[in-house]
Amino acid sequence: MAELWSVHAAEEACDIVMRAPGAGRVAADEVIVRGSIAEDLRAAVHTIDAGAVIRECSEGWSEIVLSGADARSTFARVSDLPLPDDGGYVQGDVARVAARVFVEGDTLRVFVRASWGSYLTRQIGRGRSRA
Repeated sequence: MAELWSVHAAEEACDIVMRAPGAGRVAADEVIVRGSIAEDLRAAVHTIDAGAVIRECSEGWSEIVLSGADARSTFARVSDLPLPDDGGYVQGDVARVAARVFVEGDTLRVFVRASWGSYLTRQIGRGRSRA
């Protein structure tokens, strides 16, 4: 799994973090970033919000990757979340589990809390077998 970072900061500081590749807005004061955060962005965040927290959080998450022509249809069998056509980020219910989903073309990277990783992998596998 790639690095996963959690940023908790003032809304204006989170706006800056959204410039990072692989950034997804979780809430007004929270951004998740799949990949590293450049030092200039980190410095800008702390300039706006000296109390901002930027922490590596990969350990707490499981990543399930769906790729290929059937990725979206497999995903649709376990979630009603609308996926962006041109790539991006969505969050919500996937097989009754809170998930964060990064969309990159025909690749979906679904992140759930680590304790739900095995469950979601099984549910997605069942979705594939119904195809």
